[in-house]
Amino acid sequence: MRIDTDAAQPTLELDPRARLRHYIGAFKRRWYLILVPLLLGSMLGWFSAPGPPPPPKKGTPVTVPSSTFYEATHVLIQEAAPGSGQSGGSSAPPISLAQAAYLVNTGEVPVKVSQKVGLPVDEVQSRLLGTPRDQVSSIEVKAVGKDPAQVVVLSDSAATALLDQLRTQAEATATTQRDKVVAQLDDLNGQLNVLNAKIAANPPDRTQLEAQQRSLSNQYSVVYEQFTNIANTPPPSAGLTTLEGAKAKAITEDDYKTVLQTIRDGAAYVTGAATTVPTETAAVDTKKESTGPLTRSILGGIVGLGLGVGLVLLLDRFDARLRRREDVEAASGLTVIAEIPRLHRKAQRSNEVQSVSAPRSRAAESYRVVRGAALYALSNMAAPNNTNGQQQPAAVLMVTSADAGEGKTLTTVNLAAVFAESGFSVLVVNCDFRRPKVHQYLLGVEGHEAPAVADVLAPRMTTIDRVHLVTGFGEGSADANPAEVVATQQRVIDAQRGNYDVILLDTAPFLATNDASELLSRTDLVAVVVRSGKTTRESAFRTAEVLERFSAPILGTVFNGSDENRGAQYYYYYHSQPESLSDGGQPPAPPPDPAPPSPPTAGTSSADPAVAEQAPVGGR
Repeated sequence: MRIDTDAAQPTLELDPRARLRHYIGAFKRRWYLILVPLLLGSMLGWFSAPGPPPPPKKGTPVTVPSSTFYEATHVLIQEAAPGSGQSGGSSAPPISLAQAAYLVNTGEVPVKVSQKVGLPVDEVQSRLLGTPRDQVSSIEVKAVGKDPAQVVVLSDSAATALLDQLRTQAEATATTQRDKVVAQLDDLNGQLNVLNAKIAANPPDRTQLEAQQRSLSNQYSVVYEQFTNIANTPPPSAGLTTLEGAKAKAITEDDYKTVLQTIRDGAAYVTGAATTVPTETAAVDTKKESTGPLTRSILGGIVGLGLGVGLVLLLDRFDARLRRREDVEAASGLTVIAEIPRLHRKAQRSNEVQSVSAPRSRAAESYRVVRGAALYALSNMAAPNNTNGQQQPAAVLMVTSADAGEGKTLTTVNLAAVFAESGFSVLVVNCDFRRPKVHQYLLGVEGHEAPAVADVLAPRMTTIDRVHLVTGFGEGSADANPAEVVATQQRVIDAQRGNYDVILLDTAPFLATNDASELLSRTDLVAVVVRSGKTTRESAFRTAEVLERFSAPILGTVFNGSDENRGAQYYYYYHSQPESLSDGGQPPAPPPDPAPPSPPTAGTSSADPAVAEQAPVGGR
């Protein structure tokens, strides 16, 4: 792909789901910018509320209400949608507050309340009223009567029964959706098995059958992603939670009759009739509520939350670091051939080679994808570059990056491990003599300087079978001449091409030194490592531009530390711990990957179609 330095870098539009995942990732990275303003706003709102009125002076007569009627209100507030904190998770639509409020004295809710309090169903229905408050996403479950203890029990019991019914409905909906997706997976899997059996017989219409197989595999991937989203979604809930329990409050007889009349005739949100509230009374009630500490705390928290969200979005808008595969491809013009998942902190601090210590992990499989892409690219290339003009069996793969700390060495040692497990003999050459680290992984030693040996140019045996290492020349010496070091590295590559199948070059950062560019004449393929959250758009663009000017044979980019491929994460977690599924069932396994190809050598002309389908080669 040609890079036009005069043209502006393209901006990739995100689909709604990708945009949601992007914003969720931004909020997870800067959660503290949301939490701190939220807490500060809530605290300021709470402490700025006026205190309670002063107690009456001594000797002032206390007025006791003559009313014998009471009401109690249980307040339910709407929860956040399930899966809103999960990347890629799907969630059910929010419940209708009006419909939920209507169920308070209709259907199963009053029946359950009647059984609990021992009153007839008709009487329970005549004393319960559900009122939705759309402005604050809440429902008031009100009960009236002459016994203060009884109205509290009625209100709380009705709220509990309503939550149980809503939760039951949500669970039934989720179960139906899951069963439908699993049935689709079973059907597609059966069709794939039939096609695989036909293809294995090598019929005359094999090409058509393979096309059908690819089509069914694509359908299977779409349905399997739906299943992954369902499995990652938290268990369904009622959608409401208790904000405040019921408390008995004395009311006048007129208020009591008004509530009974509203229950008999139907509330305004059911009948559509407009309700009138006396202006003076509404103003007084609003004033009383606005001066409460709880109300002010909630309002202050909402304001702080808005400020925090705005600050996170503003910082994300001006963040130039690459965090998504699409951003890497748009900035560099290179295809991302594999996304390496982010390692846990313990693995990052250790010198373990993930492809050896955890061969079935997502990271190991991602490095195998890079290996497959390299083999396919080499099978379609001419003979590798060399000094004497003769074709050599070894293929030279350079691993580089724009800047330091992006995972070049980790990528190199893992590629060496996955090449070795396929039967290749591998030589790793340390070409970063200023900050050598590859010996820490392959020789199991600490420190920047490799152990001294008699001949630093002789390949050393490593802790990985069929992998050797050349390191030590110019390392730890402040007087080392970079030109002499690079010339020695070139001689090592030329001398060892006939002794190994693959030679991996762990180079210095491409934009920091000139060492890597001087080794391009000995290189058959170049893999550029980009680290999520560290590499900037400018660095990726400049690296790709320089490689383009050198006409380097670029394989593509390796996106290190990616957090986006949630479907693959769930796939490996499911196959390692199937008992962790909430429903205890086991979904059909995805169709098997094509068998790995026989290892080609650099310069051969044959290409295995299986490799092409499994790992398309990136490049420009």
